[in-house]
Amino acid sequence: MKAQNNLQIQAHRTWSIIRYFYLAHVHFRSEYERYDKKVMSYSRASGIERELLRLNTEELAGLLEFKSLESLRDDYIQELKDLCHDVFRTADRTDPLDRYVSDIFHEISILKEEHYTVKTYAPQYERDSDEVELKFILDDAHTVFPKKMTQIRYLFGKARERMEKILPTVRSMPIVVRSLYLHRNEDFIRSAYPKGLKAFYSHMYPLGAFEGYYQVAQSFYHSSFFREALKAFRLAENEYQAASGLYKELLKSEKRAGGSSDGEGLPREPRWTIRSIRAKIGRIQKRQAEKRKVSVSLKRFGSGK
Repeated sequence: MKAQNNLQIQAHRTWSIIRYFYLAHVHFRSEYERYDKKVMSYSRASGIERELLRLNTEELAGLLEFKSLESLRDDYIQELKDLCHDVFRTADRTDPLDRYVSDIFHEISILKEEHYTVKTYAPQYERDSDEVELKFILDDAHTVFPKKMTQIRYLFGKARERMEKILPTVRSMPIVVRSLYLHRNEDFIRSAYPKGLKAFYSHMYPLGAFEGYYQVAQSFYHSSFFREALKAFRLAENEYQAASGLYKELLKSEKRAGGSSDGEGLPREPRWTIRSIRAKIGRIQKRQAEKRKVSVSLKRFGSGK
């Protein structure tokens, strides 16, 4: 029982890492795009290359949103950092994702403090006509802002690459599989990749969305959540043709690499999986029809009384 509880806790933490990472990534990407758009706007308006721009205090402070940086660090990255420490860190080693997240936290903290200095202290020096201190702050910010934004973007890119390597290793965790599916319409799933949930499945399963929907449907089915299972089985059924094409490509690659020609080592052939899907859809529909009959009979019995 204790071992089972530990596995459940680990699965919940793993899902939380996935969730917080993509929440943070989508949040930062939005902030970066807003920052980049403003810099380009100033560059076009002045006819000066962005690297040579010299903005005043108000313009410089307006490039970033202090509350947004604060939320990114404190609401998402802090939680993510703690979870990564708990899940990945041991006395002598950790996962690269843990290191990337810690570095992101550190870089955002520096950027946030630099922005606070521009927003709070630069106007004071401006009012006091202290040109030396004002120039020092603005010169520093003109260097730090682009450098840190670029570095954080790079770190998020490396962290995402690592996350995409982790995703296939958690595809057998029911909590992760179900949670990903149930959150599929939330912004952090839809915006993480252009294809949303299907893109997650392409990283997790060789046959992509076909396998992903099938696995979550199986999880619901064996837990007697038949309504959710039926929806997921139908989504899997819609992906059958695409999966068949993927399977053929995998089979060709296996042969070119000198592997077995019988498909050993490959995922289950889709034609067998689709039979299972359609059989289970039939069973669920039969069960639903029987329940409707019982419901009608009870209503008639009640009205007869």
